[in-house]
Amino acid sequence: MAPVDVLRFDDSLYRMFGSNLEALTAETQLLLDANTYQSRQLTSLRLPGALISDLAFTL
Repeated sequence: MAPVDVLRFDDSLYRMFGSNLEALTAETQLLLDANTYQSRQLTSLRLPGALISDLAFTL
């Protein structure tokens, strides 16, 4: 087994969240911002999961 080459994400956000979006989950996940470089950040996101069909990747 050799390491995998750089994998390029070869799709657009418009296709992912447009025609290729199958469903969103009912549950959300809290993503906390851990950035504390100069001061504490109060930024956090509560996002659902996404089921996306037909993603394009290129090696």
